[in-house]
Amino acid sequence: MRWTFRRLFLGVLALGMALAQGDHGQHGAEEVARRLVVADAKAPVVYVLDLKEGKEVARFSVPSPVDRPGLLRALPGGQYALAVHRNSAHLSFIWGGLGLVDHGDHQDLRLEAPYVAATLATGPKPTHTAVQGHHLAVFHDGDGTVALFDLRRLGLDWRFRQIPTGRPDHGTLTPLGDLLLVGGSESGRLEVYTLEGRRVLTLPEACPGLHGQAVVGRFAAFGCGDGLLLVEGVGQGVRSRKIPNPPGAPQGARVGRLVPLPEVGLMAGNFGQGLLFLRPETGEVWPLALPHRPLFFMPEEGRRVLVISAEGRLHRVDPLRGEVGPGLPVIAPVPQGGATPPLAVGHGVAYVADPAQGVVVEVDLKEFQAKRRFAVGGAPAALALLEVKGVEH
Repeated sequence: MRWTFRRLFLGVLALGMALAQGDHGQHGAEEVARRLVVADAKAPVVYVLDLKEGKEVARFSVPSPVDRPGLLRALPGGQYALAVHRNSAHLSFIWGGLGLVDHGDHQDLRLEAPYVAATLATGPKPTHTAVQGHHLAVFHDGDGTVALFDLRRLGLDWRFRQIPTGRPDHGTLTPLGDLLLVGGSESGRLEVYTLEGRRVLTLPEACPGLHGQAVVGRFAAFGCGDGLLLVEGVGQGVRSRKIPNPPGAPQGARVGRLVPLPEVGLMAGNFGQGLLFLRPETGEVWPLALPHRPLFFMPEEGRRVLVISAEGRLHRVDPLRGEVGPGLPVIAPVPQGGATPPLAVGHGVAYVADPAQGVVVEVDLKEFQAKRRFAVGGAPAALALLEVKGVEH
């Protein structure tokens, strides 16, 4: 009788383990889910495209139009986008509907309806934003304050720390370790703050027309009218130095936008008819000419740069090899003074919008070919690509 009971118990236990294995142990392969957030330059509206189904799944009214690429960005984790409404002094945090449920050894993907999670009045004329680690910083040109968010709290609460800098300016900023670097185009100076908001020092180097920043490792760089300002985090402080433009630089060429290429230890900035690359470890800079005037650019996989040119072509630039691809025609040529076409880049895919034609183009980066065109209408001026990995049941 004891043997029979033991055999029955073990049989039930084995059956339970088999059922559990069937439910959780043999889950499907992970897949990448993507949604594209699109903002319009003329109408106060933001909408979300589901890229698997190829259709719009949500549309929202927002406080004011988002009229340039830099005012919409995906946040770390791939689930939220941030829209900056400069003209109405608000920020919108948009939940893209890419839900994840943690099961320990994997995450289940739950596709949900997107929504505006929060609309916040943080200060006058919010413009430049920066994300490093778990911090999001927003500079307000209208009064010089900085709103500092802890991204670990997204969706739980929307509180932020307000840091005054003392004056209005067209500001550029970035967290660097446990410090916050803040500068302005008008002041031409860069200041160092603690994350609690205490001013530590003003760096001695002048940076006229300070604009654009990137961070790679312990280094941050800022664009100046006469070169670059390089800041290195050292212990609890920083050290800085000025890097002049390379000899023979074209008249009027300057860096006003920077992107990081952490996989190759470089930064890339616009520079006249081409790009300028910086190796922060050594301070080495070198230019690379492009066949057409660059309008906007983004990093690709942290090692190359994708550039949309005035000819409507998408170019792939490899800084280590000094190679510029022939260019893929994706949108109509953009006239001088035309709206800047936005570009969003993900793993193996990129999206380019034509604000004049109301079109978004999908590019397969493995084949480097245009795959789909979405006739969205309006004037799509900013894009944010949301991506997550999960198992869809």
